[in-house]
Amino acid sequence: MQVFKQFIAFILEWLTRTGEAKEHGLSDFDRIRAEIRPCDVVLVEGSSKADRTIQNVTLSPWSHAALYIGRPLDIVDADLKTIISHFFNGPPDTPLLIEARLGEGIVVTPLTEYEQDHLRICRPKSLSEKDASQVIRFGVNRLGAHKGGGFLFDLLRFFFPWSLLPARWRGSLFRRWAGRHTKNVTAAFVAECFGFIQFPVYPLVKITGDQGVQLLRRHPVLCMPYEIDQSPNFEIIKYPFIDFKLYEQERLIPWKGSGVYSGVEQDPALVFKSNQVESGEDEPVAGTRAEAGGDVNQDVKAQDAKPDAKKVTPINSRQDQ
Repeated sequence: MQVFKQFIAFILEWLTRTGEAKEHGLSDFDRIRAEIRPCDVVLVEGSSKADRTIQNVTLSPWSHAALYIGRPLDIVDADLKTIISHFFNGPPDTPLLIEARLGEGIVVTPLTEYEQDHLRICRPKSLSEKDASQVIRFGVNRLGAHKGGGFLFDLLRFFFPWSLLPARWRGSLFRRWAGRHTKNVTAAFVAECFGFIQFPVYPLVKITGDQGVQLLRRHPVLCMPYEIDQSPNFEIIKYPFIDFKLYEQERLIPWKGSGVYSGVEQDPALVFKSNQVESGEDEPVAGTRAEAGGDVNQDVKAQDAKPDAKKVTPINSRQDQ
């Protein structure tokens, strides 16, 4: 039995092992930290094996979802502060997330842990302050729950070659017989928090002949992160690492011009080539014709008229065709 538990722990560690941190994130983390509000949902583009499985199944970059609860010093309820202190002993001004993790269950995570990841904020629409506090209360009271057990069958779905199946079959097959491990790696916990106040993440629209259009609340059996991104009940807020609105007058739009991205990290972003045609003969220098009796002024004008050999010009896409 102990060997089986160690084997499960090894698989969980391998599935949750993240890749190397990106040198530059795709989001402006400082703005996200300043603008995020309690009860916002943070979508994360992860890099672990389990995250890549979710991305492959859903055909979406978002592989994880977490609920933002704010800073402990801003929480008024003393009971919630006490519960959080049992799971987080950091500074009280730390922005915190509540999330379900594979193999760990529902835990508290500092927002700074996703500083180098691509993030997106999903803000629930028309949610009152009382309802938002109820969502946070439900999430905090679930801390420590949903710890993964030794269900090996539930982990086999992360080793299945989903890319071999048609895209329309992947989601339905992945949801079938979903266990606790699968729910922890998706957005099921976030959907449960909002389902507590009967706020559906992705409502079911039913068209009937008598009542017209009727909205039905789905049971949050297995909610995927992309469903929160596409939900009509959430407002999508993006903070890219470059805000082009701040540079509209400085002509930083990257698609202007004829430069081509090289794709090489250590090289400049624009590739250039010379207009000079290489040849085996050396170019005549100024003064050679003057020594032979020619006009020096004409040689100077001729050199000014032809392109400089050292001057480079951007690659023109028409020349490459």
